[in-house]
Amino acid sequence: MNGRLQVAVVGCGVQAQLALIPALIANPSIELVALCDTDVRKLHLLSARYNIKRYYTDFDRLKEDPEVNAVVIATPNYLHAPMAMAAMENGKDVLCEMPLAVNASEAEEILRTAQRTRRRLMPCLVTRLRADVKVVRRYVEDKGLGQLYYAKTGWLRGRNAWSPSTWQKELRYAGGGAFLVLGTALLDSALWLVMPAKPVSVIGVAAKRVGEGMVEDTAFALIRFDSGLVLTIEVGWSLLMERDFVYFNLFGTHGAALLNPLTINKEVQGRLVNITPQLPSKGLHREAYKRLIELWVDSLLRDVPPDVSVGDAILINRIVDAFYRSNASGSEVKLG
Repeated sequence: MNGRLQVAVVGCGVQAQLALIPALIANPSIELVALCDTDVRKLHLLSARYNIKRYYTDFDRLKEDPEVNAVVIATPNYLHAPMAMAAMENGKDVLCEMPLAVNASEAEEILRTAQRTRRRLMPCLVTRLRADVKVVRRYVEDKGLGQLYYAKTGWLRGRNAWSPSTWQKELRYAGGGAFLVLGTALLDSALWLVMPAKPVSVIGVAAKRVGEGMVEDTAFALIRFDSGLVLTIEVGWSLLMERDFVYFNLFGTHGAALLNPLTINKEVQGRLVNITPQLPSKGLHREAYKRLIELWVDSLLRDVPPDVSVGDAILINRIVDAFYRSNASGSEVKLG
């Protein structure tokens, strides 16, 4: 290594093009040396745009490339685990998009592989790195909202915004439906914001429109925490809505915090006062990815423990597993 990470991106879809590749290119400690995807046309376009000399349509060839010492995995969900483990078996550190795996068992196997091969594994828990989410977290840590007792979050996508041909619709590629694909991002920030409260049980209900693919397109979950807090999550990607709707509302005994847009209200001498700080309204997600890449670089080049842990990613997989068990059984499922 010449003091810079020699990185390859595996999977060059929308997330890689809009968030990951720009963040990697912007980091002076990274040299993006290779791309991998099954779409040759996409590889040609991206290689030319970013002056990347090598590209692969076969991951098995990329994983053996001695000039690549770290990979970013942004492929369909079912490929996360096998590709992450194969990369680490070939001496490469891994940054993997969420969900880390399609279930907790696979996620735990990835972690065991990282420990055995002594490679660094980091999940893309990026939502918690947004500036607005971090502001809310500071109020929670300082007890500015009092005792938290209720939170609700959701990601509702209009039918016109979601292509029925996308891989997320197929169980064999996605590993699950709307709750796994959309709920994972919501759980990233929600679980971090309510720490140290720990989830203890899940009630899950899923539904799908007749003939609309193999997986659920709408889901609802109620998650109980050891502190008494209750979190509800609703997700859907085929609703008859005009626009996407993403929200997070957190309620405490002395105040409340909302995201999208950021709003913080606090009870002061019996009155509700808006104490929302000023933040840029645009670019929050893009900046969060830049911060994620900075944490990854610090972890690999400077041995700085990242604020993003594999344990948090595995917990999300465990909650998702419990959701599907609850939906199948019609009963509340406890988290061990």
